[in-house]
Amino acid sequence: MYKLCKTEQSAARQRELEQCLVELMNIRRYEEISVSDFCIHAGIPRKAFYRYFSSKDGALFALLDHTMLDYDMYRSSVDFNGDNVLQKDMESFFLFWKSQKPLLDALEHSGLSGVLMERAIHNVSDGLNQKYVRYDENPNMRDHVLRFALCGLMIMMVNWHHDGFRESVQEMTRIALRLVSEPLVPAVSEWF
Repeated sequence: MYKLCKTEQSAARQRELEQCLVELMNIRRYEEISVSDFCIHAGIPRKAFYRYFSSKDGALFALLDHTMLDYDMYRSSVDFNGDNVLQKDMESFFLFWKSQKPLLDALEHSGLSGVLMERAIHNVSDGLNQKYVRYDENPNMRDHVLRFALCGLMIMMVNWHHDGFRESVQEMTRIALRLVSEPLVPAVSEWF
């Protein structure tokens, strides 16, 4: 749906065009944007658009997938040595997504926050760090655990953005740590 660029220059140009999509989605809803609108906003001919993307959806998927890659690079820059590794990991998650406010605004404006979560889940199988999953579980179970945890974190992040980032990064980290470290079973058993 989008082209893998062979040079740094073309990759940088593709990322610039992806940012044009963010700008447009902050003005108009995604379904109202045509490839022609995109090209006019970006100041490029249609032929140039198709050099990078096969469709408007291709541009959106490129934007989201590249944002996931940015997150992976951001995580790799965090010092996870010492104690509280999970806390540092959760904090880096919320810090990164808070920095992506223009993208989150655009996705929310177009009702596409769910697409972000779908792409995140899609990309999970492509290398999410599995250091928090027990290795004595079968691989299928590990995949389910990782997807379950990621969905929960992504929903927390989307709601946090929707509410205007009212809680601090540290408070969101504290909440996430509680959710992943305390079992649900005792609370659920009270319902019956």
